[in-house]
Amino acid sequence: MRSAPPAAEAVDASAGHPPARRRRRTVSPAWGALAPLTVVIIAFFVIPICGMVTTSVLVPGPERGSSVLSAENFAALGSGSRSMALQNSLLLSFTAATVAAVFGGVCAWAISTVKSKIIDSLTAVISSVLANDGGVPLAFSFIVAVGNTGYFTALVTAVDSTFTLYSVKGLILMYQYFLIPTMILLTLPSFVALRQQWREANTSLGGTSLTFWRRVGLPVITPALLGAWLLMFGSAFGTHASAAVLIGTGAFPLIPLEIAGQLAGSAATGGEGVAMALGVTTGVVAVIVLIAFNALTKRSAKWLNT
Repeated sequence: MRSAPPAAEAVDASAGHPPARRRRRTVSPAWGALAPLTVVIIAFFVIPICGMVTTSVLVPGPERGSSVLSAENFAALGSGSRSMALQNSLLLSFTAATVAAVFGGVCAWAISTVKSKIIDSLTAVISSVLANDGGVPLAFSFIVAVGNTGYFTALVTAVDSTFTLYSVKGLILMYQYFLIPTMILLTLPSFVALRQQWREANTSLGGTSLTFWRRVGLPVITPALLGAWLLMFGSAFGTHASAAVLIGTGAFPLIPLEIAGQLAGSAATGGEGVAMALGVTTGVVAVIVLIAFNALTKRSAKWLNT
């Protein structure tokens, strides 16, 4: 005699369906498309980062050709030109990001008040292009426009007679070219997301426009503004090509310029380890900025997306 079918098969049979069979899990072909990306990430991110960290913590050992673990390279960052470069980079990034936050925030607010699809499209296109522009062409453009014999030099020096493009003031001015569009891109959605109902409720309760921004608007979008400021700080901190072309490598020491200088003279001075330590420091700053930016963005989104 044949044994009675299991309960599950009986139910399937009564419902007119064949007995369920155990299916094998198959890997989606889409995972294969990630293989090139994985190779790129490993080759150009993972391996260089591991090599940079390893080199930064190794110093020559007592025996010829040997290496030992040491924090000597990081300790060297607190003296000489490396210390000055770190201070200059922090000061330059803080000032440039703050100036861009003020002007970019005002521009983003003004654009958000204009209900025009054409303006929104132009803002998105122009800001995206300018925010990703930089390098040698940007520095050359400023040299032609605001250099010693530039077209707008007289206009700029009329406001500040001590201004020169080849100084920290010139760097701050040049950085605004890509930092202000970045600020607009990052904060415009937050300004647009401020609900009209909040304004109407403020008005119905007798509040003014100043009351709305002081008690509702600014508290809601402040995390987004701080997150954008942090991201611009990180962008200014890591800018290299534009600063190198504009002021060279010795006039105003900066972390990216110091890294390039240490690597250029590593064969003679053994500065490769110090350069890698500077690179690790820059990477830590970038990671902190990204973590803080994501945290602030999520906090602001709780109000703007509900």
